[in-house]
Amino acid sequence: MYLQIKQLNKSYGSRQVVSNVDLTMEEGEILSLLGPSGCGKTTILRMIAGLVTPDNGFVQIGDRVLYDGKREMPVEERGLGMVFQDYALWPHMTVARNIAFGLRLRRKSTKEIAQRVQELLELVNLPGMEGRYPYQLSGGQQQRVAVARALATSPRVILLDEPLSSLDTALRETMSAELVQLFKNLKITTINVTHDQNEAMNMSDRIMVLRDGKVQQVGTPIDLYLRPANAFVASFMGPANMFAGELMHSVNVENMLALRIRDINQEGTVVSGVVREEIQGQLNGHGMLLCRPDDVRVYESEQSSRSDHTNIVPGAVTHSSFVGGRWRTLITLGENREYTFLAFAASQLQPQQPVWLELPPERCQIVPL
Repeated sequence: MYLQIKQLNKSYGSRQVVSNVDLTMEEGEILSLLGPSGCGKTTILRMIAGLVTPDNGFVQIGDRVLYDGKREMPVEERGLGMVFQDYALWPHMTVARNIAFGLRLRRKSTKEIAQRVQELLELVNLPGMEGRYPYQLSGGQQQRVAVARALATSPRVILLDEPLSSLDTALRETMSAELVQLFKNLKITTINVTHDQNEAMNMSDRIMVLRDGKVQQVGTPIDLYLRPANAFVASFMGPANMFAGELMHSVNVENMLALRIRDINQEGTVVSGVVREEIQGQLNGHGMLLCRPDDVRVYESEQSSRSDHTNIVPGAVTHSSFVGGRWRTLITLGENREYTFLAFAASQLQPQQPVWLELPPERCQIVPL
């Protein structure tokens, strides 16, 4: 392993911001720290950088221990590059001088600095821009300059603190692809902080999902989307329809359990889904049925009389819109409309129109609450 973090903790007063975080990374890997605001993502990044001192823990990159609970390596000796959310470019300096800032601090020769600046401008697709000032650049160009500055000193690890958050959607997707290609070509180990699950899935080899300073799950984008550890991870990795209910019994199919949902009608609706073996012990009599919108089937007539259809629940349309070539449909379920489901219908449905939703059991999962 190239980067190793053990039992990293940080509190501010009585508030535990980061709690017992463990992490290992291979050289050249791209990892995203994903979670809502205030979950500890940026604090972890700043502890790695040396901008925040941990309460305790261990941080090592390669053969160098950055922090071991007693000693802390100074920021300037860590050999890390960082790109901040607002880019933090010096407004009174040209692009060339911004990129060269770290090199000048290291007392490199004028010739060496000029050569390195030109190499980096070519690398980030900004040739001929060295004489411009930050205010003369677009948001995407400013971001490229910030990345070039972070790469100037050939860092061992590069840290990204939500560097795409201020860009528009189309540019964000383009820049995320460019950054991945750049870091992979340079074989630079990268940690990216974001609250955008699409950005995390587009950029990362692996993702660490955090909540209230605690690690919820670490895995590849596919693992987290298809095999979430709990309901929070499931909801944070993309649109998720979920029912909370009481576990009942096996439905005579391997790894499948039934769940009684009491809020849909007075008797309680029974639905079933797959339970992964590694999380069965975490359910404790209750669970959450997860069904992604792409897996929900929408019918305009009741299907309950057909023996090949199970997990059928009635509902009513609240809104239908044409998005991305499909009819994105919101449907409320339950006598008091407690649940709102997202599905993709074959055609436009009218508000208040009754519909029936099929949640294929083999495509549904039961996960811990």
